[in-house]
Amino acid sequence: MSLKDYKWIPVAILVSVLFSCEDEKKNSPSRNAAAPRGDRPMQAEGFIVRTKSISENIEVPGTLMPFEETEIRPEISGRIVYLNVPEGKFVSKGTVLAKLFDGDLQAQLKKLQVQSEIAEQTAKRYKELLKIGGVSQQEYDLTELEVNNLKADMQLVSVDIYKTTIRAPYSGRIGLKSISLGAYVTPTNIITTISQVSKLKMEFTVPEKYSDNMKSGRIVNFTVAGTNKKFSSAIMATESNIEANTRTLKVRSVVDGIHPSLVPGAFAKVTLEMDKND
Repeated sequence: MSLKDYKWIPVAILVSVLFSCEDEKKNSPSRNAAAPRGDRPMQAEGFIVRTKSISENIEVPGTLMPFEETEIRPEISGRIVYLNVPEGKFVSKGTVLAKLFDGDLQAQLKKLQVQSEIAEQTAKRYKELLKIGGVSQQEYDLTELEVNNLKADMQLVSVDIYKTTIRAPYSGRIGLKSISLGAYVTPTNIITTISQVSKLKMEFTVPEKYSDNMKSGRIVNFTVAGTNKKFSSAIMATESNIEANTRTLKVRSVVDGIHPSLVPGAFAKVTLEMDKND
């Protein structure tokens, strides 16, 4: 064997080793176990799609108010001689809450009544004298004018006497009294307040872009602190203009029904559903 033939011996050995390793890989258990990989079940995530209404909901603060609230003040000055202010209780319309002293007005009215009677008698005599030419037409007219003036003065005094009696303007709950019996009051003094709480109102503001949605009669929902109950109210009116500083619109609604948690002045969280899309 020549030297040239010996050079090919390592190459033949290397080829023989490579073929031997390839056969072992084919016959190995791990190779055979990994072969059926394509038969395994595949994992997937599924989603169930349903139709649902979507909308843009906003929450704004609101304030509960009495349906009507009035400060009870005297229309004329005087001393209180009768006071009937049942604090925190309900009173009916027309209930007498206070009475001012009217003795001087009553005396003035009686004086005018006497003067009016004398003036009427004088006018009758002048009328008879006018028929026979005993007095002129001008003199008779002056007596008639005096009678009419006295009657007008009597009506004015009667109105002042009526004003000395202070009555409840409507049925409602009386607030705390600010005046005691015997006090001298003027039209600037507040005797008490009265609130109509059989119905309530609620005020809230909405951003300018939602102003077109605030139509009269629209139902809005709200909640108050201390209870999880949801209440509803119907929009009764809106302000005539947008507030320039805040760019908001003031809305006023009427609350449906009454509940112990609905107290005038309480904070309300108003929920508004805008642009509903089915």
